[in-house]
Amino acid sequence: MQTRLDLPGLRPLLPGAGQAVADPRQAAFQRTLAPLVGQSVKGEVLAKLSDGSYLVRVADTNARMMLPGGTQVGVDVPLNVVAAQPRPLLQVGTGQAQPATVYTPPGEADAPAAALPQGAPAAGAQARPMSAAAVLLNSAPLVAADQLPTLDRSAAQATLSPAARAIASALTQAYTAPGAPVTIHGKGPLVAAGAPDPAKLESALKNVLGESGLFYESHVADWAEGKRSLQDLAREPQMQRMTAPNQGASTESLAKAMAGPDLSAAQMINLQLHTQEQGKVQWHGEAWPGQRMEWEVAREDSEGRSRGGGRDTPDEQPVWRSGVRFRFPLLGQVNASVTLVGDQVQIQMQAGSDDTAATLKAWSGALQGALEAAGMPLSSLSIGLQPDAAAKGADAS
Repeated sequence: MQTRLDLPGLRPLLPGAGQAVADPRQAAFQRTLAPLVGQSVKGEVLAKLSDGSYLVRVADTNARMMLPGGTQVGVDVPLNVVAAQPRPLLQVGTGQAQPATVYTPPGEADAPAAALPQGAPAAGAQARPMSAAAVLLNSAPLVAADQLPTLDRSAAQATLSPAARAIASALTQAYTAPGAPVTIHGKGPLVAAGAPDPAKLESALKNVLGESGLFYESHVADWAEGKRSLQDLAREPQMQRMTAPNQGASTESLAKAMAGPDLSAAQMINLQLHTQEQGKVQWHGEAWPGQRMEWEVAREDSEGRSRGGGRDTPDEQPVWRSGVRFRFPLLGQVNASVTLVGDQVQIQMQAGSDDTAATLKAWSGALQGALEAAGMPLSSLSIGLQPDAAAKGADAS
């Protein structure tokens, strides 16, 4: 027997409750309650909504209804099922029976005061895919604020799983400050002691960049096209890591390698990305035993901006800039910058003192002749003082 809606004490209290029957989820809720009419069911109070109504879990459905004032979130309340049709009516104790509608979270369009079953779309709205995180959060139970643990100094410290610690360690090791140039640190002198051989020094400078691993993927492409030998690739860090276990590595080193992530690989990837983005790389080390050298190579566009992997337009020539810094025993500090645009060579040199600048100018003719003999004539050559040295000279005068 169905309960009449015009009986005393039975009246809708929620706006729009009459339209809820059109919602298929509301109809499913009513079918669930139909066999329970006249019986008592348990309702779990999940939350109190902004309009004073409550979100109650009843019959495996999140429903919205009015409860007596002062009802606490998180408690269970006994509900008497008064009616299921034409709308669900639930009674708390001896109070008035209240209509219940399937709850709709805020933002769900076209759904009357109803909450979707987990993962279900609103009535009349197109289904929207939910991420795995959203599904997990949607199915997680709501906990009352007064039941949440207290987070203070006495609370247990959070711990990371071994996988999380490994990821955090790899990210820390691989981090490079934004804008900081990629720097390769030499492990030994480029050439042996004695008078430096320019040809050997040139080859060594080429190898410290080419075999650094920064350009490994492009070198693999060259090898695939037959432009580079496998022996050349074998000298790069990536290939050495792959072939090390096959070259009789000790059991201890292999066990250490298998115990955690390859931090050197994470660092290398980070350096490659920075090199690609900035279009420049630095090398710091010894040119020959006892002689420190700082070298930077940068690829720039025609306006002097560093660029990464961008391609030049047909009418735009790449600009390469190579700079070195030395501190010689007799000459002192000497900086040199070589700019190459097409077949044009421009050199700027800066000395740390007037005497050194005079010496460099005296030998500028020999430098120009050597470059012409090599097929790279000078377009311009300037020799001056470093800014700090020039400022000291001005103060002295």
